Amino acid sequence: MTKQQATAPRKRRRGAWIAGGSALVVLLAGGYVGAAAMTTDTVPRGTTVDGVPIGTLDGADAQLKANNAARAKVAKAPPITVAAGGKSFTINPAQAGLGYDAAGTVDGLTGFSLSPTVVWHHLTGGGPQRTLKPTVDKEALAAAVSQAGQVIKGAPVNGSVKFVNGKVQVVRSTPGKGVNAAALADQIAAGWPRTTAYTAPISEQEAVISNADIDRYLTSFANPAMSAPVKVVVGGRSASLTPANISAVLSTKVVGGELQGYVDQAKLASVLDSMSPELATPPVNAHYQGDQIVAEKDGSTVDPTGADKLLLAALTSPSRTMTLAAKPAKAEVTSAMLKKSPPGDELMSEFVSNFPTAPKDAARTRNIRVALAKINGMVVAPGEQFSLLNALLPIDAANGYVNAPVLVNGVDELGMGGGISQVSTTLYNATFFAGLQLDQHTAHAYWIPRYPMGREATLWDPTIDNKWTNDSGSSIRIRAGIEGHAAVIRLYGKKVFTVSSSTGKPFNIKPPKTQTVKKKGCIPQPPMDGFSVTVTRVVSRGGVVVKNEALTTTYIPADKVVCTNP
Repeated sequence: MTKQQATAPRKRRRGAWIAGGSALVVLLAGGYVGAAAMTTDTVPRGTTVDGVPIGTLDGADAQLKANNAARAKVAKAPPITVAAGGKSFTINPAQAGLGYDAAGTVDGLTGFSLSPTVVWHHLTGGGPQRTLKPTVDKEALAAAVSQAGQVIKGAPVNGSVKFVNGKVQVVRSTPGKGVNAAALADQIAAGWPRTTAYTAPISEQEAVISNADIDRYLTSFANPAMSAPVKVVVGGRSASLTPANISAVLSTKVVGGELQGYVDQAKLASVLDSMSPELATPPVNAHYQGDQIVAEKDGSTVDPTGADKLLLAALTSPSRTMTLAAKPAKAEVTSAMLKKSPPGDELMSEFVSNFPTAPKDAARTRNIRVALAKINGMVVAPGEQFSLLNALLPIDAANGYVNAPVLVNGVDELGMGGGISQVSTTLYNATFFAGLQLDQHTAHAYWIPRYPMGREATLWDPTIDNKWTNDSGSSIRIRAGIEGHAAVIRLYGKKVFTVSSSTGKPFNIKPPKTQTVKKKGCIPQPPMDGFSVTVTRVVSRGGVVVKNEALTTTYIPADKVVCTNP
C-alpha cells in the first residue's frame, strides 16, 4: 500500500465531517431564521405594559390592551389641584388632554428580528416590562385650566356659540383677573403625573376664546348654518331639515383652540328616521283595524351613514343639499305574530291625568283630544317597540292640531301641538305601572305641578320621543280618551307584572328668578323652584324581581315671567 493510498480514506472522512458540519450549521441557521420569522407578528412572551400582560398577542390585540391600560390609568389618576388668589380649583386629567402613550409603548414589540435576545424571549419568555409614558395636549389642557379657573371671582369668561330653536345664541368673551392658562398648562405638563398640586398667581387675563375667534366662527359657519333649510335627497325624493331641526343636532366644540361645528350623529339619525315617510317608504306593521288584522308591508328607510359629515358640509355649501341612500326595512310586526298572540282583555294598568279647563286652555285641550284619539285602539305586539312620536306625526294643522302654549327656554310660547306632553306623561305612567320596559323618555326641564314629579315625559318633534317595549309576552291594546277633565289611558292584555314604586323627597333646591319679557304675545307664568328627585320602580314576575330601577330627575328653576307687552 502506498502512502497516498493510506491517507486517501482519512481525507475522504475529513471531507465528510466538514460537509456534515456545514450542513448542520445551515440547518441550525435555517431553524433560527424560521423561528424568528414565525414570531414576527407577536409580542415576546412575558412582556407587560404597566403590569398588564401582552406577551404572545398579535400587534392589534396588544395595542388594544395597551390602550385599555392607558385609559384605566388616567381614569384612576387623582385630580390636579390649583391654588390661586385665595381660591382653589380642580382639573380632571382624563378630561384635560392628559393621558398616556399607549402606541409608543407598544411600538417595536412586533416585527422581524434576528436579535438572539428577542428570539429567546419569544420562545421562552422574559420579554420587556414597559411603562406607559405620559402625554399632554397643551391646547386642551389650557382650555381645561381656563374653564376650571372661572371659579375665581372676576375671572375671564370664555364666550360661547349655541344653536337654539333655529337661531344662533352668542355669549361674548370677557377679560378678567385669573390664572395664565397657557403658562399654568406648561407647568402642569412638565410636572404631571409626579406633581398634582400647583400654585399660580392672579393677573389680568384675556379669555382663551377671543371675541375675534367668535366673530370668525359666526361669519364662516354659525350664521350660514342657521340661514336656511338644508335639502335632503334620497333617490327621487327630497325633504327639508329646517333651521330648528338643524339646531337640535348641532353644537359648537373647541378643537385645537378653534371653534368648530359638531353634529350629533345619533340625534341626526333620529331626525332622519322621523322624516322617512317623506324620503322613503317606511314599513307598515301588521295592525288591527277594529277586530280585523291588516297585513304588514315591508319598505325602506333612510340610511344615516355619514350623515353628520354630509350635513356639516351642506351647511356652508351654496346648494345646501345633502344626498343619502335608502335601505330595505322589514316590518317589525307580522300578521302571524298578531294571530299567535291576540290582545287580552285583562286590565294591566291605567293612569288618569287631570288638565286645566279654563277658556284659555281650549286649544291645549283640543290637541290632547286629537293625540289620544290617534293612539286609541292601537295594538302593540309582543317584543314590539312603541314610539309615541311616530304614532302622532305629523303634528300639523292638517292632522287636527292647533297652536297652544309650549315651554321654550322656560317661557310659554305658542307652538303647534302644545299640550301633547300631557298625553305623553299619561302614557308613560300607564306603561310604568304596567311594569313594561321603558326605553326612552325625557322629563320637562321645569317641573309642572299637574304632573307627578320625576315621573313625567315631554314630547318634541323631531328630537324627543317616548318609547317603550312590550315585554309582557302578549299583545297589548291601548285605550285612550278624555273623561271629564282628565286624560285617561288604559292598557289591556295579560297582566304578568307586579309593580311597586316610591318617590323620594326633593333635594338640591334652587330658587327661581324673575324674567321681564317685552315680546308681544308673552304669556305670564308663576315661579317654580328647581330641584332633584329620585323615583324607584321594582317590577316582579311570579314573585321574582325582574326590574329594579332608580331614576333621578333634575328640574331647573322656572322663572317668574312678567309681561310688559301682552
